[in-house]
Amino acid sequence: MKKLLLLMLISSASYGQIAEDKKLHFIVGAGVSAITYVTVLEITNDTKKAFWYSFGMSVLAGVTKELIDQRVYKGFDSKDILATSLGGVSVSFTFNLFDKQQKRRR
Repeated sequence: MKKLLLLMLISSASYGQIAEDKKLHFIVGAGVSAITYVTVLEITNDTKKAFWYSFGMSVLAGVTKELIDQRVYKGFDSKDILATSLGGVSVSFTFNLFDKQQKRRR
């Protein structure tokens, strides 16, 4: 419990140091990943496919956005792709973890 509290304090302190743009990329990556995970899981009933497709879609969203930024604003930021991907992997991993726990209980 003490470790969890310490982790929460450290993460909240470092959250203020992250640029607003990176936070938005993280949120969008998480959203894309969540929608894709639920959709793929519903269609295939396969948690492995749902994980990889949802993670892949978040990476694809990040790369696509940066390619658009490169063309429109003449700026490409690989850290934005990383932020989007981290949002995607966070949600994909969490959903996958809970899906596996539910299957074990059945």
